[in-house]
Order: sequence, then structure tokens, then C-alpha cells
Amino acid sequence: MKKINVLAWGMKHIAGNYGFDANVDYKEDGAMCIYGGCRPAALSDVHLLCEDLGIQREYVEASEFGITVYINWDWTQEGGLLQQDYVPSGMELWKRKNTTIMED
Repeated sequence: MKKINVLAWGMKHIAGNYGFDANVDYKEDGAMCIYGGCRPAALSDVHLLCEDLGIQREYVEASEFGITVYINWDWTQEGGLLQQDYVPSGMELWKRKNTTIMED
């Protein structure tokens, strides 16, 4: 599975864990976001997800409305960061235990 798919799945997963919604249509907005609020634990989970994918914290922004992960367009091109295969570490602390990452 590509890292872009893991990011989309993870943002939806994290949003659902905290009762929020997610928009993962990065092509239109240049970002993926969780909206409906922001809790410190949700922000921490997004930071951990991004760290697992190689996305630096400077691309994550939080506000009272939600959490946004900005996507560098180069990452989505062939050979870019988010087009690389995701290799699970087994230490994905941002997802619920015994939950399998799945493509949509």
C-alpha cells in the first residue's frame, strides 16, 4: 500500500476515534484534514501518523476547528514521498490495537 493511502486511511481512522469527520481529497485542497474540533490526543495521533510516513511536523497545523496535514505536491508525483510503499513497523501508536490498515 502507498503512503498516500495510509495517510488517508489514518486521517479517517483518527477522526472516527474522536468523533470528528475527515476530508482526504488532497487533490482539490492540497491537504487532508480532520474537522469538527481538535483534541490534544487527536493531534498527537496525527503527529505520530505523519512521523511514521516521513512527514515533518511543520506540515501539520491545528486550530479549534480541526487538524490539517498539508501535502507537498512533489510528494504525490512518481517516486515522491507519498508514492512510496508503506512498511508497517508494528508500532503504529496512532491506530487502535488489532485494527488493520485497509485501502478504500
